[in-house]
Amino acid sequence: MIFTVLFFFPNEIVFGQLSDLDKRCLWVVRESMYTEEMIDSALVYAYQSGYDIVFLQVRGRGYAFYESNLVPKHPKIAPDFDPLEYALTLGHALGIEVHAWMNSYILWSSKYSPENTNHIYHTNKEWTEANIHGKMDSQIKLSDPQSPQWEGVYLSPIHPEVNPYLISLHSELIENYNVDGIHLDYIRFQDEMYGYNKTGMKYFEDIYNINPRDIVRGIISTRFGWNQEFVDSMHVAWDQFRVQAVTNLVEGVFNQIYISGKEIKLSAAVKPNLIEARFRWYQDWKDWVQRGIIDFVVPMNYFKEIKDYNNSVQIMKAHLDQEDLQFVIMGVSTYNQDAQSAADKILLARLNGFQGVSVFSYDSHKHNLDWFLPVTEALGQPAFD
Repeated sequence: MIFTVLFFFPNEIVFGQLSDLDKRCLWVVRESMYTEEMIDSALVYAYQSGYDIVFLQVRGRGYAFYESNLVPKHPKIAPDFDPLEYALTLGHALGIEVHAWMNSYILWSSKYSPENTNHIYHTNKEWTEANIHGKMDSQIKLSDPQSPQWEGVYLSPIHPEVNPYLISLHSELIENYNVDGIHLDYIRFQDEMYGYNKTGMKYFEDIYNINPRDIVRGIISTRFGWNQEFVDSMHVAWDQFRVQAVTNLVEGVFNQIYISGKEIKLSAAVKPNLIEARFRWYQDWKDWVQRGIIDFVVPMNYFKEIKDYNNSVQIMKAHLDQEDLQFVIMGVSTYNQDAQSAADKILLARLNGFQGVSVFSYDSHKHNLDWFLPVTEALGQPAFD
């Protein structure tokens, strides 16, 4: 196992330089949250494998896996069953921190629309994202094949009603459940060509008296009489407007936790290249860490090739102070590579001094748990029979 990672540290590395992990995290996807038996299997496995924190997906594609007055419960869950409450009871009995994993802006991804007519997809279509051409996600014909890059229907971060709605969901969860943490996912734009919700753009235009589409179409340029300083400032303003929209959601959830007085950790799954995260997905997680509005981030460093994985690691180390790196838990994938490759990447994170690793996901091989044995070994915990 050590030979692959030694390639990156040919002369200095010895086994004694592996950092000890103080956080071992495991993502459990919503498909393992329908019944008591499913939750038992996931949490007992996490306990036996030495995981400290489990991220349980309790809000996915606009459905709740808990009792909510704001979000419809997933149709596969029995009406009298509360998956989150059950998981909290069991997890705490096992000594595991249970963090509520909440999808943020992504709303839906299926060939068919939600069957529940109270789903936000049906009730608030004006909240959905729009691309640079003005086409809204709510106008997409779901039954047609989509591009490989398409992730689904998103809520628009810049629509003035979206963040307050999402913050209210977190507030309800914080108030009603004794979760150990809130874990934000899809806390970003779908890609750089998005961010053109008509209502959101109007809000920007009211502030600057400039339509954002005119900025990106080159109408706000020196060719049409604008001076270069103004042109540059408008590009920066539109860029920062989208960044701030996402950051506002993080700040909003952070504030709700603070107001509650509860000891709840706030974390987020983030893009691993922090430069691309900021300028492509408008997810400025470096800023969140440095300002202390989040307890830790989990870069989704899911590259199959170890050289690509290591590239993200080195970018983090180059742009974050040593003090800030302690708030980074490295995410490693299990769905797109063999177990030994995933284990090598865990070792590489430890060799680089990271003290936390998160594995995505339990669901990838939950029907063959022996697959995880090299991964468990690399985490520094004994594998249990």
